[in-house]
Amino acid sequence: MIVVRVMDEGQFELSDTTRTDLEARDARLLEALDADDQVAYSAELAGLLEFVRTNGVELALDVIKPSEFVLPNSEFSMTGVRDFLAEQSA
Repeated sequence: MIVVRVMDEGQFELSDTTRTDLEARDARLLEALDADDQVAYSAELAGLLEFVRTNGVELALDVIKPSEFVLPNSEFSMTGVRDFLAEQSA
């Protein structure tokens, strides 16, 4: 199973069979971020979050598991995501 955390929302557990799609969608989100393309970023983030919510099972709030993916919620700006990624790599 894959555990995905959506910041300020919760965790979702997805089947291992979704890994390829999840990684591809995550890569497209990062490409949009790198290209500073707000329209593509918004569209990719919305699609990625919908994919996780549709294909995953939300974990109870009192259940905390290590997450393989940490995603911004829909309210995160591109700057906020860049700041978060910089903090994680420091």
